[in-house]
Amino acid sequence: MAKKKNKQVIRPWCWYCEREFEDEKVLMQHQKAKHFKCNMCPRRLNTAGGLAVHIQQVHKLEPEK
Repeated sequence: MAKKKNKQVIRPWCWYCEREFEDEKVLMQHQKAKHFKCNMCPRRLNTAGGLAVHIQQVHKLEPEK
């Protein structure tokens, strides 16, 4: 009898929040969510760059790094 090899399953994961998902379809639905929330208003944005622009234009502040 041959030994069973332990297969390490690589699951898809979200680059923004590092959460793992069962399959890519679920990951794609999750990534459509807006991960970046403004601390000064309820606005949520898709990218960090979008959030930085929002803070500069709407709140007239320099974004935190």
